[in-house]
Parts: sequence; C-alpha cells; structure tokens
Amino acid sequence: FGAAARRLSRALSTRPKPLCGYTSDMKAYLLLYNLICAAGWAFVVFKGVTGLLSGTAPQDLYEEIRNVLVPVQTLMLMEVVHSLVGFVRSPASTVLVQVSSRIFIIWGQTDPVPEAQAHWSLYLIVLSWGITETIRYLFYFCNLLGSVPYPLFWLRYSTFLCLYPSGITGEILQTLVARGYWQEHQPMWYRASIVTLLLYVPGSPGMIGNMWNNRQKSFKKRSLAAKGARALNGVVWPKDKRGERSTTNTNKSLLENANLAGGALGEELAAKVRKEKNWRFGYQKHLLEHVKLLLQSEDTALKVARAGLDYAQQTFMFVRNGEETTLKEAMSKYGTHDYETAEMRGSQPMPSKNETYLNYGGKVGQPYASFKDRRHTKISGAELRKQLNVWVKHGCIEADVAEAIALVQENENEWLDLRDTYFVLLGASSAMGPLYFLLSLGANLICVDLDRPFIWTKIFDACQVSPGRIFFPVKKGVDWKGLIANGKLDELAGKSGSNLMSDTPEIGAWLTEVCPGKQLVVGAYVYLTGSLFPQITMACDCIIEKVCEARRDTILASLCTPTDAHVVTTEAAKRVEENYRKAPAWQKMFESLGLLKRNKMISVGAFSFVNGIVPEQGPNYIMSKRIQHWRAMVARKDGHIVSSNVAPSTATASVTQNASFAAAYAEMHRFSAVEVVYQELSLSAMGNLLVYDIRNPKSAANPATPLAHPLCLMQATAWHGGGNQCPYTIATIGVPSAIIYYLKTFALHIVCGLLVGFSTINYIVHGELPLPLAKLVEA
Repeated sequence: FGAAARRLSRALSTRPKPLCGYTSDMKAYLLLYNLICAAGWAFVVFKGVTGLLSGTAPQDLYEEIRNVLVPVQTLMLMEVVHSLVGFVRSPASTVLVQVSSRIFIIWGQTDPVPEAQAHWSLYLIVLSWGITETIRYLFYFCNLLGSVPYPLFWLRYSTFLCLYPSGITGEILQTLVARGYWQEHQPMWYRASIVTLLLYVPGSPGMIGNMWNNRQKSFKKRSLAAKGARALNGVVWPKDKRGERSTTNTNKSLLENANLAGGALGEELAAKVRKEKNWRFGYQKHLLEHVKLLLQSEDTALKVARAGLDYAQQTFMFVRNGEETTLKEAMSKYGTHDYETAEMRGSQPMPSKNETYLNYGGKVGQPYASFKDRRHTKISGAELRKQLNVWVKHGCIEADVAEAIALVQENENEWLDLRDTYFVLLGASSAMGPLYFLLSLGANLICVDLDRPFIWTKIFDACQVSPGRIFFPVKKGVDWKGLIANGKLDELAGKSGSNLMSDTPEIGAWLTEVCPGKQLVVGAYVYLTGSLFPQITMACDCIIEKVCEARRDTILASLCTPTDAHVVTTEAAKRVEENYRKAPAWQKMFESLGLLKRNKMISVGAFSFVNGIVPEQGPNYIMSKRIQHWRAMVARKDGHIVSSNVAPSTATASVTQNASFAAAYAEMHRFSAVEVVYQELSLSAMGNLLVYDIRNPKSAANPATPLAHPLCLMQATAWHGGGNQCPYTIATIGVPSAIIYYLKTFALHIVCGLLVGFSTINYIVHGELPLPLAKLVEA
C-alpha cells in the first residue's frame, strides 16, 4: 500500500514517469534543445548588458532582440511536453505555471504593446530572464553529459535569490504599463490581466520558496554524493561496460540469468528481458512471466532460484580499501572478525501467565484513523478469536491465519515462553522488526544494527524494561561489562554495532560463532530506499547463507509485502470474482474512467496468483523481494525451517506523514476486503505468526510439511490486508480513495473555490463583479 500511495502522490502532483535512462536519440535531442536555448538566451543577455551600458532605449533594445527573445521564450512550451512525456523529472504542473507566466508577459503584454516595450522595466525582464535561463540550460546540458561544474551548480541554485524578485518585479511593471492599452483596445484581456496580477501575490512567494527548497535538497544531495564517492566501501553495484554502476543493467541481467535456468521457456523469457528498452516501467510484465515460469514445477522453481542467488552473489561487488572483489569472494576473503559478544539482561520477570494477544482497537469497514487512540488496545481470549473470524469473513486474512493464531493461543503457556530461543535480528531496530514483541516473551536476541549511538540507546532501553536478553557486537577491548555495571549505557551505545553493508563478511563470521550450541532464528528486517535496498538485501543474503552453511539447524525468518505477485488460495480467487460482481456503481464509474483496474487472478495450471505489483515502487524494490523469495525457497528445500509471512498493509508514521498517502489510506476501507492497520497490529500479528512457524512442526515453514509448490510458502498464513480479495488492483485503488477523502474533507473549500472560479470568469468575460465586491468597490 505504501507503493500504491506513492503512485497517488505522483498523480496528484501531475509528476511524470521519469525515465530511468535516455536513449541515444533522446539524449541527442535534449542536448541540442538545451544548447540552442542557452545560446539564444546568452545572445539576449549580451544585447541587454551592452544596451544598458551604452544607454540604448528600451524600445530600441527590443527591436534588436525581438526575433530571438520571442522564439526562445516560446520554445519553453516544449518543457511542458518534456515533463508530460517523461523526458524530465519536473512536475508538469510546476513547469506549466512557470512557462505560462512568461508566455503571458511576452505574448500578452510586451510584444503587442509599444508602451511596454518603451518602459525601463523591459531591461528587468530581459536581464533577469536571460541570466536565469542561460545558467539553467547550461546546467541541464552539462548534467546530460554527466558532470556539472560546481560554479555552474552554485549559480543555478543561488542566483534566483535576486533574479526571481527582479524578474517578477519587471513582469508586474510590464503588465501595469500595458493596462491602458488593453483597457482601450480589448477590455476582456485588460480584466484578465488584472486577475493574473492578483495571482502574483500568492504565486511569487510560492515559486521562490519552491526554488529555495530545491536549493537545499540539491546542495545536500551533491554533498552526500561527494562523500559517497570518496568513501565507496562495502557492498556496491557492479560496473557495466561503460564503467557506470547501473542498477537497471544489473536488475535486468539478474532476472535474465535466473530465467535461463528454467529450460526452453526460461530462455525465451530471458531473451525478452534482454530486449526490454524501458526497464523502469516495463519490468512488471517480466516479473509476472517470471512467476509463471517458477510455477511450471517445483524443480524449475528451485533451479531458477539457485541460479538467481548464485548470479547475484557473483555479480554484486564488495569494496575494501580500494580493492574490489565479488561479494561471494569477499565473504571468504575477509571472513574473520574482531568483535566481542556483549550481553545485557532485562530487569523484568517473565509474566506469571503467557497470553496471546493482538493490538487492535478498530473495526473492519471503518476508517482506521478513527481508532488512533485505541491502536494499543490488546484483544485476547474469546474476543481475539471472534475478531479473527471477522477478519476472515471480511477477506483481509485467509482462514489459515486465524487458525494459526488460534493454535498459538491454545499452546500459549508453552509456545510463548521464548527463553530457550535465540533470534538474530538483522536490522534490529527496524520499524517492522519483532524486537519489542520477542523481548516481551523473554527471548534471547542477537542484535545486528548500525554503529549509531541513538540506535543502541533505543535497543538498550527496550531490553531493560523486558524479561528478555540481548547479545550484540562490540570491538575487542571494550569493557562492556564494566560499562553496564556502572550504568554507562550511553558510552556503551557509542561503542556497539556494525555496518551490514561494509562489515558484511565480519558479521557473517561472528554469527557463525555467537552463542555456540544454540539453534538460531535469523531474521532479515532491514529496509533501505532506492538502490540501497538491493545492496542491503544482498549483504543479508550472504550472511544468511554463511550462517546456514555453518549451523545446519538455522531457522530463517522474513516478511513479505502484499504489493507483490503471490500465489493465492482457491477461496481468495473466488472471493475476488464475487467482490467484483458486488462492486458499487461509484467504483465501476472510476473503472470506466481508467482510474481503477480489475484485479484478475493469473492462472498457471492448478495455481493462481495475484498481480499486486505496483510499477511505481520500482525494480530495485521488487528485485530485493525476489532475492528474499529465492532464498526462502532454496533454504526450505535444503532442510531449514523458513518463516516467510506476508505482512498486512501498515500505516506507519513515516508513510502517513505524507498528506497524499494519508488521504489514500483514510478511504481504502471502502474497497471490499481491504483494511489498513496500525503498526501495533502488524507487529503483534507477525510476531504471533513467527512463533507459530517455529513452534508448530506442521506449519508450512517446516520443510517436513508437504507443499504443492515452493511458492506456496508465501501463500500460507498470509495477512495480505485484502489485496488478494479486493476487486481492484492495489496499484489503482489509491487515487479514487484520495479523491473521496478530499471531497469529504474539503467540500466547503471546493465549493468556495468553484464560486470564486465562476465569479472570476464572469468578471473577465462580462466585467461584472460579485455583488458584495461590487458594493465594496462602489463604497
């Protein structure tokens, strides 16, 4: 749902689909376009400066530059087209506003009105526009070539502080000077100009503020890029033939080489992947074909998974002290460590009686946000069993989820005492990790997380108020026992932890030795955005493989996303069809407008799977999930217990702080089966399902339990949040949900806006002000 909400945000801001890369023809066109525009504006600046120094009258200057100024300014309209078709990343709405204001001045005021051409403010717009645009187009030109000199970068994001105000002042003066002409010759355009002038009041500060925000982001991004270039270390993307670390080429080659292990059909699909030109927005169909390939047979699925994992480990690279090796080689080359294992015990006793519970205070079919104050409410006993049945009936979970949690409840005294269980948490402090849940049950946690003091302060605090115990890495020589005994936990926090991406081999080596003789449950819960996600996923995968090889009884754990292509139950496939037939008229209306897409199950033999992929979430995200799926299938085949459950759609604080995301989430409950939940429910639900998987010998996680296909591991006990039974795809329900939210929340604002809009049009066309305003003017 987070990815669906991101899609919504882009739609609401009319942001285009930015291309991952440029074709040679496209790049050549953009280079030529920017060079021509830069040359045109440079000519205008040259004439403006020389004219100002020589005392040339404004009207004479305009006569000299008109044949360049008007065409080069008009050519800016192409930038709206570039944005709409995805040539550039700028939001089309922002570009349209900026270009329209310029076109309004040059075609609507300056060019047709001699008085405007003769006014001194002409110099203001000529020089302000010219300098700004010359810098901007040269910046774009150099950026396309791959490198922007710092002086040009600084000018691009600094000169606006004086050139925007001067240019806006010139535009306003040009409009005021032209008023008399238009009042006499075209009263309607005169009134339109007055209205446009009023828009400068809110628009000008907004435009300058937007550029200021861009400045801060760009300087920060450049600074981080410079630091990253100097400190390239750990797991990195491989270089392509051009020497660039391309995520696109690696993503494509990874899926291609995995598919090649799938026989004749796999070779055919690999060829299609290789030929794909627009991977950023064309990857979805190839992922769906990949799932179809896996479903051909168990043998095919396992061969493809092993090939994909092996290729990934041989392809991703590892950098240490300037030396670059494959990630697989690095795991053995640097396979020693200098960590000590520190230990901390919680201060709380185990509860006298273990009790199965979920944190939930909501009601299905109602906005989740209405129950914000009740999200910590614990439901247990008969109330819990009743609520599980409600969720099954609603369709946001399958029946086996309810059965699993009910079985945990039946065995809660034995199963929920985790003092004999050792969990490795890769990304211990992650928002969706089970840190707090497991500590509350007395578990032994081997915590791996970044060496950042605030992270370890959080982990230490959680441990101290629990009956659990944590183990964590510190450098050899650190007197961790003395620091704990003396209560110097802040100092200890500054000396704890390790970096999964740069210390990958050392962490793997440490985990093979930690808590000797104990069976480990290794869970990968870490998440990073963008291109970093596959990097951290590969780091975790290599660590997991190393631990599994050294400790054959290791159990694996991970969480799956509902925005993926998962095998579904027969019941879920039937419920989708039923829910579609019962879909209300307003949903059918959105479907007819193209804003909703029907959720059609894809069949392969006896199996059906849902297309829950949201293209906008990106190939890096979905490829990371493929690696996790491959590892889960392979590890289970190799005899390891593997807990890999689909987590419910969760309204975390990081997601809902975005207004558009929050708007979409607020009304998604209107779609059959869908329920967005708070993080508290997700954590308690996934915690209980993890306990079920490792305690119940008959769970799907256990390799002794027969499965119809390895992918059915992700089908079992899937808390999909309704995505598997919703009549419309998760990728499309966000926009209609947000529209409903905004209509409900801002109905009065919308009505007032429409009245103002109609009144404005009436004033421009007929010259009639609204009655209250007309009386105010008369007074």
